[in-house]
Amino acid sequence: MSEGQIDPKLFRDNPVAVAAYLSDAFAKNDLTALLEAINLVMRAQNVQAMAREAGLRRDRLYKTFDGETNPMLGRVMALLNALGVHLTVTPLPPRPIPPRPKLGRPPKGT
Repeated sequence: MSEGQIDPKLFRDNPVAVAAYLSDAFAKNDLTALLEAINLVMRAQNVQAMAREAGLRRDRLYKTFDGETNPMLGRVMALLNALGVHLTVTPLPPRPIPPRPKLGRPPKGT
């Protein structure tokens, strides 16, 4: 189901639905898709009241999650808290990692 087919009313004062939807968005590991999802669930709420609860200005919320700005983590955490959800981190699937250089100064003469 694409964002255009999702009824934002499903997320109004519903932290369980918000958590499920945002978990799916975070799982994509795509900032643009995540910002669109956050924007959708944010706009389904009373943004004025949510901004007050998050300790952020309403216009700053709209600008932060408009998809054109890379939001600061503190704002993301404040908004998620106001939505009644929290961020959970899970490992990505294993992938080949190139060897990392040793720490410290490079040898003299190189």
